[in-house]
Amino acid sequence: MKRKWISIKRFKMHEFHTTLRRFKRSENTWERRFEILTLLEEQATQHFMKLCGSIFVSYLLATSLRSENLIEVKIQGFEASIPAAYFLASSGFLFLIGTLSLCHLSVVISLKARESGRFVLSGFSTSIYGLIKGKKDDVSLGITEYSNFFVRQKFPAGSFLGSAFLFAAGATLIPLAGFGVFLFLEQLHLVSRSDISIPQRVSAGFGCLTVLLSFIYAILFHIPLPSKKNTRSVRWSFLASLHTSDHPRAEIWRNKP
Repeated sequence: MKRKWISIKRFKMHEFHTTLRRFKRSENTWERRFEILTLLEEQATQHFMKLCGSIFVSYLLATSLRSENLIEVKIQGFEASIPAAYFLASSGFLFLIGTLSLCHLSVVISLKARESGRFVLSGFSTSIYGLIKGKKDDVSLGITEYSNFFVRQKFPAGSFLGSAFLFAAGATLIPLAGFGVFLFLEQLHLVSRSDISIPQRVSAGFGCLTVLLSFIYAILFHIPLPSKKNTRSVRWSFLASLHTSDHPRAEIWRNKP
């Protein structure tokens, strides 16, 4: 059997559509799917931006308030401090949640882009359609992509600007990755030190592992991975359930691996 390469992201996109099919037909029209995906994209973007803001604040606290192995806060005579290892480990967990949010947003954007491509009509823009319907898309009239089959630019300025925008949007993830590298190196340094307590070293070690797993998670979520058909599940969970009695090939299946 030929092996296929499918990403986890692709599986989640397929799972979205198969779940939506379980609803009544009125919930599975193009208009309704586009409305759902527009709302999901808005919510996912807001959630991811909030997490990015929290990560940025964590970086500022870790770099400005850190004194050796402590994070110290001094406000008008009031002083408080916590071990830097614990704070960095918590920031590592926040980085992991940010990674999950990024993967979620990536799936939603891909689903909406695919759904938008299914409705092809000259002069019709799905983004402007969402804007007319009252969705919170404040840049629809500012994007360079347009649907017009009768006019073509001599110089592809629209395609160039669109590609430049996508490149710039992707480049915004570099600071997020840089924060992850910062967390990993700082906690790795704490693990190697002998002047901190064992619980702090263990916490820093788990923090390093959390950040490392976050990078691995994001990579494996998006790249195609080798997959094969689950023959046993197809036979017994699907084909066998179609018959009220034993499936005609059930005896043969029982003698096969």
